[in-house]
Amino acid sequence: MTHTVAVRPSDVEIEVRDGEDLFSAAQRLGYRWPTVCGGKGTCRTCFVQVEEGVENCSPVGPLEREGIEALRRPVDGLTRLACRLRVEGPVTVTKRGVRRRPQE
Repeated sequence: MTHTVAVRPSDVEIEVRDGEDLFSAAQRLGYRWPTVCGGKGTCRTCFVQVEEGVENCSPVGPLEREGIEALRRPVDGLTRLACRLRVEGPVTVTKRGVRRRPQE
């Protein structure tokens, strides 16, 4: 089963599979997502702001909590790391810099 994550302001919709994180889904579908560590949860560059559907988001784990705290953001479920975020329903996030990779 897949779940749709709408990414603003680029108006991209990403179909995330059950058990897959948002960052991996974006990579699989050919989107560039801002990152330095490549989805290991250490650079915190991939963070998103959840606008709608927070109830459909996975719980914040220890590594993600550490990252959010390092960003000096509250651990309230609204700031998330895309490489750790799994969804179980429709979600809308804000993340600048998400775009399709150029076709080769």
